[in-house]
Amino acid sequence: MDSRNYTTTELRIGLLPFSFYLFAHGLLITFIVFGNVGVVLTTFSKNFVRTPNNIFLCSLAVADIFTGLLAVPSTVFARVFISPLTCYAGFRQILFAPAFTFCSVSICHLVVVTVDRFIAVSYPLKYPVMMPIRKCKYILFLVWIIGLILGSLPSFGVLKHPYQWVCGNVNYNAKVVTAHSLLIAGLIPMTSVILLSFYARIFAIAKKHAKSASGMRGVAMDQSKVQHLELKSRMRATVTAVLVVAVFSVCWLPVSAKLVYEAFLNLPERVQFTFQTATEFLVFLNSGMNPIIYTLRNKKYRDVFKHLLTLVCPFCRRRNTTIDKDAQR
Repeated sequence: MDSRNYTTTELRIGLLPFSFYLFAHGLLITFIVFGNVGVVLTTFSKNFVRTPNNIFLCSLAVADIFTGLLAVPSTVFARVFISPLTCYAGFRQILFAPAFTFCSVSICHLVVVTVDRFIAVSYPLKYPVMMPIRKCKYILFLVWIIGLILGSLPSFGVLKHPYQWVCGNVNYNAKVVTAHSLLIAGLIPMTSVILLSFYARIFAIAKKHAKSASGMRGVAMDQSKVQHLELKSRMRATVTAVLVVAVFSVCWLPVSAKLVYEAFLNLPERVQFTFQTATEFLVFLNSGMNPIIYTLRNKKYRDVFKHLLTLVCPFCRRRNTTIDKDAQR
């Protein structure tokens, strides 16, 4: 595609598809931001126990908020507009940098949450010492730094070809960009398999601990009951983490195929655009699914979301008031 034909900004799709595209992504942004703000508010609310797992999930929610506020709008702009700003390699990679960055940060968070769950279930007595709250701050700092580095790599890769026209089905000349795409394409399924394997091991260890605690009940009932309740609490948090990883795998695996064909194939532009937007929408949707999982698994999250709904939705406020009055009767 010749950049000289596009000195002004043009739409890549028709006006009607563009309107639907904006509407769908506008709903997605609202969904992501609203849900993850609720997660953050829940974490800092009164009477909410701030465990390392909850702190990691709160930091993941912050990354998802940035995904909704920065990554989705910039990606939408880069996809649907054709102009030198969105189609020169140097500028285009900057527009996609928020998506690369915050998605990388999210993946790093999932790895940390999995390791935390493995330690909590495998070494329950040593867990408070191995994972104190203050250590979580250093871990999260490292997670964000690694995510920022991984997300910024493609931007450095196009420095030698900043004015290459890359809209349509034109591949990048930058080897770093291609290498980054192939790395992520292989890393996504590999990460999913490794994390789910870890959780299979965690459940096996938990089952062994449960049998051990059951055998102690005849000797020390109180101690056994305490261990049983602690194990139940840890396993509930672990099941939540498993659901987060499972949803991540479903939403992200199609991206692996997209990255591979973008690196090697020149599909028709309309087919390419459809596949790109569909897979990217699925990835961004993942940032909004986590709050739903937390809400289904934890009453504290449900209470905060109900309160947020009454603030933004007058109908919900009237309905809750009616329900409370009926309950009082």
